[in-house]
Amino acid sequence: MIPVFAPTADTTTAHDLVAAAQRLYHTAHHDTGASALFDSLAALDQSILDTLGDDESAATAFWLNVHGALVERARATGQHARRIAGTRRTAADITHDILRADRWRHGLGYLPDPFPSPFARRYRLDKLDERVHFATRIARHAPGLAVTFTAANVDAQLDALTDTYLDHAADYNPDAQVARAPRVCLWYRGDFGGASGIRSLLAAHDVIPADASPRLRYVTPPTLTLPDHDPAPARSDPQ
Repeated sequence: MIPVFAPTADTTTAHDLVAAAQRLYHTAHHDTGASALFDSLAALDQSILDTLGDDESAATAFWLNVHGALVERARATGQHARRIAGTRRTAADITHDILRADRWRHGLGYLPDPFPSPFARRYRLDKLDERVHFATRIARHAPGLAVTFTAANVDAQLDALTDTYLDHAADYNPDAQVARAPRVCLWYRGDFGGASGIRSLLAAHDVIPADASPRLRYVTPPTLTLPDHDPAPARSDPQ
């Protein structure tokens, strides 16, 4: 059985937390048992979440799952904030304070948050992975692509979601030497390493040739109209 969020740190590992967050995301999609899991997440002692600090992959998977669960909860109930270890957080807080390694949400990706909360200072990821932008946007705008993340596979999962998003939202006109990139790359261009980093991302995901240096245009992607489906059932993450 997938554990709920455990009350003590004595036997709780980072992988236990990821497994519980998987279950939270899955149940929030259905609103079946999600309230009890959110309550157990709220009741966690903050020291338990400290176990994520030694495993960046587990931390990334955990916070992506919590973000997705908060998005699903807001979609179902209109309730955007829930308590995490006693502190009220929203999905946007998780994105900017934690997944973006506490970069300022108004700094175009170039500036750290000038006034980080104690929660953000304690739990923010050590490094920013720009692919989290596509995972969080899919969670918000394309629930039909919902996945629950595991520590063992989070890198491959982020790659797959980025491929899917860019297949839909980016393209290249070799005659005009223009590449269209999703507008999120403009909003947080520092996260992507500026224009050169965005071109590298597009090349890595086969949108443009590796030796191309096109002009960039930023567009709002059309709405993803994929059929909804159940997020992958939560299962224990391999140790």
